[in-house]
Amino acid sequence: MRNSSSKSGGSYSNGIVVAGNAQCPIWGMATVAFLVFYANYMVAPLIPAFSQEFGVTPYQLGWLVPGFSIAYGISTLLYGILSDLFGRVPVLLILLLFASLTTMMISFATTARELTTLRILSGIGSGGLVTIALAFIGDRYPYAIQGRPMGKIFGAVATGMGLGSSFGPILNPVFGWRSEFRMLACGFALVAIFVGRRTGSFIHRKHPRSDAYHKIASEYLLILNSRRGGRTIAFIFCNGAFHGGIFAWLGLLIASRYHLGDVGIGVVLAGYGLPDLLFGGIIGGWGGRYGRRYVVPMGFLWAGMCSLFLALPVSPFLAALIITALSLGFEATHPLMSSITTSLDPRHRGQITGLATFTKFLGMGVGALIFQRLIGLGFSRALIGFATSEILAGLAAIYAFRKEHAAMPIPLAIECISNRVL
Repeated sequence: MRNSSSKSGGSYSNGIVVAGNAQCPIWGMATVAFLVFYANYMVAPLIPAFSQEFGVTPYQLGWLVPGFSIAYGISTLLYGILSDLFGRVPVLLILLLFASLTTMMISFATTARELTTLRILSGIGSGGLVTIALAFIGDRYPYAIQGRPMGKIFGAVATGMGLGSSFGPILNPVFGWRSEFRMLACGFALVAIFVGRRTGSFIHRKHPRSDAYHKIASEYLLILNSRRGGRTIAFIFCNGAFHGGIFAWLGLLIASRYHLGDVGIGVVLAGYGLPDLLFGGIIGGWGGRYGRRYVVPMGFLWAGMCSLFLALPVSPFLAALIITALSLGFEATHPLMSSITTSLDPRHRGQITGLATFTKFLGMGVGALIFQRLIGLGFSRALIGFATSEILAGLAAIYAFRKEHAAMPIPLAIECISNRVL
């Protein structure tokens, strides 16, 4: 687990030395996660606006979302390993500056092709940021009480998703989407300055890795071949495909079903992520207290049922409520499954977390492409198809996660929290 020393003002966690003045607070990591997902989720609801500005059909912009997701996911495989080799903070600082640059470049796109290309480049630029944030949580918190801090990180993720999907289109008529991207680029730069000043000295490994490439590859195979690791990665992919696929086209669904513009789309999507901000820590705490075997399957089933209700010809107000409830399914599944992956091999936490993030974003990209194909049959049928797959995954999760009991007795978990063994 983790030993701490109040005399030295530092700590030692799984081979990682954290200097007393090098500890970046959780809300710093949460801010990083918020910016990444805000920048990502503001794009899908703006597809109708992009289509109009660049004179193309929405389907010609179909790679805006999956292109980013796939590029983001692939890049995390590299960045996670680099954070294990050179430390979390040095890699985080470089990526924040890279994300700032690539996000700024998007604002200068003049054609639909340039927009798509620059979006893919920004996926490479911001890939790894959330991975390092999650690895940081894994370094600092024992697995037994990771549910709550993971819930906070993913609460920030969900908040970014919700505010990006709502304020992205709402602010477009006011500031323009180009100015929105420029403000986000400045946000990444400011966080980089904060992290650099707050950490002082870098988080570094006590024993730097010098693994050969074949050993790095074998680590992936060991995780995938293990029952616990393989099934968790598989469910992360399925969950990413479901949520990524539906959300990528929610803006177009709202625009075509209710004939709403940018502001209307933003208002309907305004609640997405709000429950996760309010209850993310609580839901994560349930996973640690009662066991992931209960919470994770319920998250799958809940999201599937929400998708079924969204397929019905409901009013815009009911659609907004359903979309708000849908985000709870994400909060009850992905943070807790990510917590499982961070505990698989503490020596290679960045690498394994990178694999989990790659799997999630690959799933989101694949899901967006599949949902786009199913739209030809109608939005309702596409939603029913995705709902059915998510419900089946939930039923399978009941069996797959049956051995994920509570991480430690409740009194001991409470004592760990009260004594700040964090």
